[in-house]
Amino acid sequence: METVAADIDLAALKHNMAVIRGMAPDSRIIAVVKANAYGHGSVECARAMDEFAYGYAVARLEEARELRNAGISKPVVMLGGCAAAGDLDDVAKLDLSVTVHSFEMLEELKAFCRANPGSGLRVWCQVNIGMQRLGFNEDEIVRAMDEIRSFPGFVHPVGMMAHLSCSDEAALREYHLKQLASFNRMSVFAEGALCLANSAGIIYYPDTHTEFVRPGIIQYGISPSSGKTGADFGLRPVMTLRTVVYAVRELRPGDAVGYGASWVADRPTRIAVLGAGYADGYPRSMPNGSPVYLNGTVVHTVGHVCMDMMFVDIGADLRVVPGDSAELWGPHIPVEKVAELIGTIPYELVTRPTKRVRYRYLPA
Repeated sequence: METVAADIDLAALKHNMAVIRGMAPDSRIIAVVKANAYGHGSVECARAMDEFAYGYAVARLEEARELRNAGISKPVVMLGGCAAAGDLDDVAKLDLSVTVHSFEMLEELKAFCRANPGSGLRVWCQVNIGMQRLGFNEDEIVRAMDEIRSFPGFVHPVGMMAHLSCSDEAALREYHLKQLASFNRMSVFAEGALCLANSAGIIYYPDTHTEFVRPGIIQYGISPSSGKTGADFGLRPVMTLRTVVYAVRELRPGDAVGYGASWVADRPTRIAVLGAGYADGYPRSMPNGSPVYLNGTVVHTVGHVCMDMMFVDIGADLRVVPGDSAELWGPHIPVEKVAELIGTIPYELVTRPTKRVRYRYLPA
């Protein structure tokens, strides 16, 4: 029996991909599997998404190498480009696509191609539309595309992509529209296909649905915007984080629970001691009263989360015995609601489970 397990529902993942395809029926999907598929397992998820995905997007070379080593042959795009020119040998050998986002990087790519005739690097031109992270600015795009278009060492045509940083919040709609206008102005100079919409763009802004879209968090059944859950968009959570009951204890009024005596019983009650803690990725900062699903009932945390254990108040009547399973987040406890309680985003929580959490892949 696993003490803490992350159940990954591949049938739910396929369901979500079908929903995404319905949202953007005229676009091809580049499925984002960076950060171990947002904590869900990049190889397993990529295989499950194969019938829907044109290709995959990662952040780093080691993530791309993991996909190739697993036999995944579809296009793989490194969204951040190459951190070092020395990585380009592997980029070419693994047949990866990289984004080029600065003139310095462009010169490195050209130098590699000249030193390795016939390497045929696959590149995307990345443009900055207001996030200030990576990409050519508007006043650089004409020169950048002239140099890219005229260089024979690249595989042509070269596509163009950008990242929407404010499409997930309605209050930032005006800034989103400025970003979209910036992309539209720069895309006039594009040579190949365009790729713009992320998860929020796919849901809220059909005018960002270019030839390619890049869903990320919605693939895994999670809302990209605050105040909503994936279920609001017809999505199903892919990850369920579970643990087991270690013990059931009787408390009297005045009994304090956990480190720092941060919760004190004000009535006779019982607590269940669960076998998960912050060393598994469940946040220590969760406040008293956070929801957990146990034996068909939503119960609530008491006391500080420990390194290996945590506590929930189960009252006088709920039947609970050691070995029972508890859901920390999943279909009954949306991870979006858990994240909201500690002022973070669900992206952070699903990427938190540590190596001692056992992953179980439920078949599609």
